[in-house]
Amino acid sequence: MKKWFLAILFLVIAAVTSVGVLQTTGVIDLRPLVIKQIESIPALAPHLETYRAGREAEQRLQAAMAELDAVRDELIQKEMELEARAKALAAEQQRLAKERQALDDERQELLKLRDEVELVRSRFLELERMRSIYAEMRARDAAAIMRELRPELVAFILNGMDPEVAGDILANLDPKLAAEITRMSLSDKK
Repeated sequence: MKKWFLAILFLVIAAVTSVGVLQTTGVIDLRPLVIKQIESIPALAPHLETYRAGREAEQRLQAAMAELDAVRDELIQKEMELEARAKALAAEQQRLAKERQALDDERQELLKLRDEVELVRSRFLELERMRSIYAEMRARDAAAIMRELRPELVAFILNGMDPEVAGDILANLDPKLAAEITRMSLSDKK
């Protein structure tokens, strides 16, 4: 009898183990069958309601966790996009700062050039005024003053004058100075 008892116990344990393995692996689902059996026992009915409420809460919790995971993934994606945009904006700001600096440098250079042009223009206007003054003077008086000036300046003044007036002034200058001024005038026209 002891042998029969051990054999039956062994078979019951093997059956329970195989049902447990099949239930765990998902081959069979005994949960609805077990729940139906528990409903038939009045003493276990309140516990079954607690179980069902727990299962529903667990399902809602899993759904909420899945929703939170989706929101978290979306936030991570947006954060990565924002970081990429921030890097792009920083690079663009650096590029614009360099361009602005280049423009400021160019502006300063242009302002310097404008000042230089204004200075040259004012000097040119002054020379034009002096040219007209010398053109109105007698040739001998103009030549006397021009002897004291640099030859380059005399050549420039004479270059813009009426040829007859310039010729009269040259005739009243020292021949060496007149030759040098003529040479300068000719080389300027080349």
